[in-house]
Amino acid sequence: MKQKIFTTDILIVGSGIAGLLAAIELSKEKEVMLVTKGALGTGNSNRAQGGIAAALGNKDSLALHALDTLAAGHGYNNTNTVKNVINQSPRIMEALFSSGVLFDVDEQGKYHLTKEGAHSCRRIFHAGGDATGYHIMKQLKYQVKENVQVLEHFMVYDLLMEEEECAGIRGKDADGRCCTILSSAVVLAAGGCGQLYSITSNAEESTGDGLAMAYRAGARLVDMEFMQFHPTMLYADGKGAGLLSEAIRGEGGILVDEQLQPIMEGKHELKDLAPRSVVAKTVYETWKSGRDVFLSIKHIPDFTRKFPSIAAQLHAHHIDIEKGLLPVRPGAHFMMGGIEANEYGQTDTKGLFAIGETACTGMHGANRLASNSLLEGAASALLLTERLLTQPMKARRRRTMWPVSSFAEDIPSLSELQERMDAWAGIVKEENRLLRMKEWLSSYIAFIFSPASTELSKQQLTIKNLLAAAWMVTNAALVRTESRGAHLRTDYQEEKPEWSGFSIYWEERDHDPVVKKNKEREASHEYITP
Repeated sequence: MKQKIFTTDILIVGSGIAGLLAAIELSKEKEVMLVTKGALGTGNSNRAQGGIAAALGNKDSLALHALDTLAAGHGYNNTNTVKNVINQSPRIMEALFSSGVLFDVDEQGKYHLTKEGAHSCRRIFHAGGDATGYHIMKQLKYQVKENVQVLEHFMVYDLLMEEEECAGIRGKDADGRCCTILSSAVVLAAGGCGQLYSITSNAEESTGDGLAMAYRAGARLVDMEFMQFHPTMLYADGKGAGLLSEAIRGEGGILVDEQLQPIMEGKHELKDLAPRSVVAKTVYETWKSGRDVFLSIKHIPDFTRKFPSIAAQLHAHHIDIEKGLLPVRPGAHFMMGGIEANEYGQTDTKGLFAIGETACTGMHGANRLASNSLLEGAASALLLTERLLTQPMKARRRRTMWPVSSFAEDIPSLSELQERMDAWAGIVKEENRLLRMKEWLSSYIAFIFSPASTELSKQQLTIKNLLAAAWMVTNAALVRTESRGAHLRTDYQEEKPEWSGFSIYWEERDHDPVVKKNKEREASHEYITP
């Protein structure tokens, strides 16, 4: 089948909130093409339940929101990025209001704001009770089709590099035809890598594709040890069965053991609304001690009305809402690390930009504050647009040769990889288990880091990308000899001040990470006046 070649000004990979909003804004002045691995809008943004954090209430402020973000991030955020992203909140919400997103209101017609873990006040806007992502994405999907060429079910294989500059991508379309897309700028908005683990809130598409492609192309990645686990994944029929929003605890839900004893008592002053890393660790340790963990909703009136989507999910899994006890386990939720980028999406590679969960801007530090993900995705899209539209566009080139890939005949299955990551590099880590994970991954090194090619099936490429993400997560976790935020080590349980100014980098296609000073992290303790 003959290869097809496209050209465009700007190519966007991914169709979550970051990718869609960037496409909508950029297409007002530039030719934009968007490719997405599944159907348009599928992915993690569409699944977001709790809402989007925005400090627009009378008793709230942008500075207070920033302080909460820094506190949750364990002193490891990029303070300037935090301020710049949060300062976009009014602009973001106005854009969503104008797009027709109907956020929930109370009896007086005022926006009904909820509170989630580590927030000092109610500032979470939500829609459809617990279906915020769906309602936002529904409106953005309508708009993106107006001026953007969209290719659905398109699998990107690798970035096209010309003299250390990104000049486009290679991939296969829905019919399996090889395609090269040449562009003046490539924007990766491909999400995270939650599918590394068997229990995850992430969509099937979250297989680290953007992270792996960027690394193979020579872009710098950072902070890959910081994978956030959500404390409350519904656990039914012996497996993860979907996310139970943190907003449930914001409305009065309490985590209890099988004896109905609250497990967060004495663990943190905020108890069930403590930062996610604290709550997830407590749930995990309670479960590992042999006790089942439940999210008690007995004190939440009108649960089904407030959380209709979750209620339907519980019904589908034959969970009796009237009993008020929902079985939970922690699950992989959000990658705080990723392709190093500033808040405008700029990476260290010319022509390559990264936004949303694929990027690591320092916004989240070592632990993401609840409902800051939709905020950052939207903010990074708007800031990227400002930067790209004020830069001269580089000329597009026409080299279209496909590389030859090392091919591993014995590729592990997804379930085998997930089982090993669960056991050896999961929510709580320890040196010997991490070394076992590294040893197992080492047998696939040649396959992991070679260029991709047309000989790989979609499933083989997915495993290839997940193996690359697993390698970076495992080795970075080995190197960081402390516990900080979402990075939990049983053999180094304390947070070490000397680590606060350092980051673990993956660069120049090296198979081992490099530890270097990170000036932005060093400045993260800058005081912000509320």
